[in-house]
Amino acid sequence: MKRLWLRFFYSFPIQLLLLHFRKYQILLIFWAILFSTINGGFAKLFGGDALYLAPEYMGKVNFYSTTVMGVATAIFTMSWNITTFILHSGRFKFLATTSQPFFRYCLNNAIIPGVFLLNLLWRGWQYQRWQELNSIPQVFLLAEGFICGFLVVIFFSFFYFFNADKNIGRRLYKKFGNPRNFLKTVLKPTQERDENTLPVINYFSSPWRVRRARNVDHYNKHYLDNIFKQHHFAAMITVGLALVFLVIMAYLMDYNAFRIPAGASVMIFFAFLIGVAGAYAYLLETWAIPILIGLILGMNWMVKNQWIDNRNKAYGLDYIEKDKRPLYSVQSLQDFFTASRSEADKKQTLQILENWKAKFPAGSKPPFIVINTSGGGSRSAAWTMNVLQRYDSLTKGKLLKHTMLMTGASGGMMGATYFRELYLREQMGKLNGPDLYDSLYCDRISRDLLNSVFSSFAVNDFITPFRHFYIGKNRYAKDRGYAFEMQLNINTDNVLNKTVSDYREAEFTAKIPMMIWCATINADGRRLFISPQPVSYLCAADYQYPTRSIRDIDGVDFGQFFNLQHAEHLRVTSAIRMSATFPYVLPNVFLPSNPIVDVMDAGIRDNFGQETSLRFLYTFREWINENTSGVIFMQIRDTRKNDVSPIKQKKDLGDLIFEPLFSMQAHWMSMQDFHQDHLINYMEGYFPGKFKRLIFQYVPQQAEKAAALSLHLTPREKQDIARGLENPGNIQAFQLLQEALEEFK
Repeated sequence: MKRLWLRFFYSFPIQLLLLHFRKYQILLIFWAILFSTINGGFAKLFGGDALYLAPEYMGKVNFYSTTVMGVATAIFTMSWNITTFILHSGRFKFLATTSQPFFRYCLNNAIIPGVFLLNLLWRGWQYQRWQELNSIPQVFLLAEGFICGFLVVIFFSFFYFFNADKNIGRRLYKKFGNPRNFLKTVLKPTQERDENTLPVINYFSSPWRVRRARNVDHYNKHYLDNIFKQHHFAAMITVGLALVFLVIMAYLMDYNAFRIPAGASVMIFFAFLIGVAGAYAYLLETWAIPILIGLILGMNWMVKNQWIDNRNKAYGLDYIEKDKRPLYSVQSLQDFFTASRSEADKKQTLQILENWKAKFPAGSKPPFIVINTSGGGSRSAAWTMNVLQRYDSLTKGKLLKHTMLMTGASGGMMGATYFRELYLREQMGKLNGPDLYDSLYCDRISRDLLNSVFSSFAVNDFITPFRHFYIGKNRYAKDRGYAFEMQLNINTDNVLNKTVSDYREAEFTAKIPMMIWCATINADGRRLFISPQPVSYLCAADYQYPTRSIRDIDGVDFGQFFNLQHAEHLRVTSAIRMSATFPYVLPNVFLPSNPIVDVMDAGIRDNFGQETSLRFLYTFREWINENTSGVIFMQIRDTRKNDVSPIKQKKDLGDLIFEPLFSMQAHWMSMQDFHQDHLINYMEGYFPGKFKRLIFQYVPQQAEKAAALSLHLTPREKQDIARGLENPGNIQAFQLLQEALEEFK
């Protein structure tokens, strides 16, 4: 029994596995990330598992998409094998005496990749059956595509190394001259002892055969090392080829056929990182850490001094005329957003209100609807679209006709912007497609965006950060922000490929509701208001302290503040992206101010858009009370209001350490809810008996299977979101909406 245990423990596969955990553990991080992602751990909130379990290629999950995924997985696996072969093969000298040493190494190094493949196929089966709703034959076809793609790469890789083995043998034979000198050198024992060599009793020479490892003490150490060096050179060529492949893919990503699944891009990027890490450690040896520190310090210096400047910009804005940039400071904001400017903007909005009222019969007092949408990625976009389509249809167009203002955050604004554009096209007779309420439009706004973003993150942002495109004379980076906007336009049939100012006339004449996109300024937490209309009255509260003669500016009117930077040319998709810039998923947008400030997700300040609309209602409270029959305050949210997360009865060490640090972030949305409920109570006092608050919330059929906060939705999640309209709470809210429309006649 002891002998069997020793043979097992000192077998090549087990010794390799243990070596991975003893040396270069950083390489195991890549496997840990992949295992965690596909099992619903890492990046679950953003739908990370969908990248690997439902890879999309050209908008579809099919045989070809899983084939590409299989190819990428094989490339990553081979990169892992190549890198660890370079780093570890010198510890197993017996390999040099075998035919095809790299093949033998990969065969015995297959424990981690093998477990990962089995795990990936099993999780893929579960995901395709229960999330993508595919039949068993369809799932088998997808698995077949993955396996075919994987095996093709493995076959060509070993074919390359088999030929490399032959060439290495020929080169060594020529180097040592005639056969007698060759054998004499090879068999000359080495005097010094190699302390790095690890003991191995047996190894797999083929998948079905175990051999005893040969004793190599009678071989010359330098000869064995020479064999490994020749193999290492052949292996490092593949790392260079991976880099060339990534660069080519980056330049071809503008073409749909070359936008491979995001999971595949991440796999190939990981393969490149592993290869570079291995080659770096192998070539520099003891100098690896000092040179790495020097590279980091040098990179930091270049970024700090703007030698490397790849910051994301708002598409359409002018970043060239630096001397015209507005000064961003407390004093300059107070000087710019004056009370007189606010009064002038109020007068223009009052004219819009009069134009809105003119749509209704003379002398009537129509109900005044304000729509607020919450953030929440594609989940919120799909929910907002479902709600607006359903209830505008059931009210026979009254919902949008009576709506004066639409605002919110993130994904909700993506859905609201799309529906408003379709509504405008229908008004103008330019809706090229089915009826406004057709489910096709819900499908379009909920199509995948994660694939293009993560593909660009893995390829463009890291490998080719120097790629740019131009709008006029202005240059913008082709990063994941660009990929997001390009894919959003593709998904929505390019109807949002417009500038913000293109809506100015339609809003002014009240053909469509006013819309205000918001973002959060990172420097100080102020809100950024993006609108075709001047809205500086939203930038400060009306109250003033007796001891202060200045206005406290807590917002910035984008259109006016960046007027000299051609704010009117801002792309609508950029306005959406600025409102939906979730940390790390999308890049922060830098604005051409002095000093430069950057903005990100509106949800940091107000995830529900209600504070903006409440200030609007307060500003025009007198006109609304005099000219309307009341306010219908609609909130469209993708989370359940006042929901309580499961409370742990027992806490572990991690909870005790990290809960104090992240408690506020975990309850950020709830705190906003409580605060805004407080504000709404005050608002009701300005419209006594004439303020109706209605909430339409997405409540999943099963709490544990709610749609992910992601830029990717599965077919099951799309169905669950649509079924949320049948929730009793939403049915009751719609009945109240109908009653309010009738009551306020």
